Amino acid sequence: MAGEPYRWVATGETDMVELRDPVSGRAVEIVRPSDDDLPAPLLREVETLVFDWANLLTQYEAWSDLHTLYRSEPDTVLWALSWLLALWAVVGETRTGKPADAIIRDLDYRGGWRDLRNAEDERIWTGLTQRVRLGGIAALTEDPRAVRAYHDACVEPADIGPILLRHTLIHLDALSQDMDRAGMRARGLASTVLDHTAPDPGPRRRLCFRPSRPGSDGLRDLG
Repeated sequence: MAGEPYRWVATGETDMVELRDPVSGRAVEIVRPSDDDLPAPLLREVETLVFDWANLLTQYEAWSDLHTLYRSEPDTVLWALSWLLALWAVVGETRTGKPADAIIRDLDYRGGWRDLRNAEDERIWTGLTQRVRLGGIAALTEDPRAVRAYHDACVEPADIGPILLRHTLIHLDALSQDMDRAGMRARGLASTVLDHTAPDPGPRRRLCFRPSRPGSDGLRDLG
């Protein structure tokens, strides 16, 4: 039924956990990001702040905290947001069957934050959305060309970072609401991945994300 909790299943690999969708019966394996690329405490903090920013009662303080964190670690904060986007897309794929990359490429917010008065505003909005999509695809695929292109998109022009930060939050909020309507819960997904995994010594051997598939049997349910 809609809203039924995900099942988290051990895989035999300490840095990887399987998420099973109880509605579709599909599953996806998720690998913990390397602490060198995305430290766990920062990912947890960013995940919390994303939802605090979406709440009008806590939005101002959350934006201040995010902006402070961004000033100290701009690349890592934007990568954390892109990693969240990729995570939510692969979880969405388990429920809807729509490929995660298509979910990311189809991001197109049309709500109240989209306050466009002229063609130039539209051009800027479209360009920012393309950068958000690129970040999600880069985190999803870890393709070196996409990662490099996203890094360039975060620093050119020099003042783009804070604007892109806010624009990414808008799209994450919209996607989390879409997931809620589909009976999926985005809040806490990243933290739960971290809770059910441990850093693997040495370089990470696998991509964090892969396509969903029919659920398997015989693995230990983590609850």
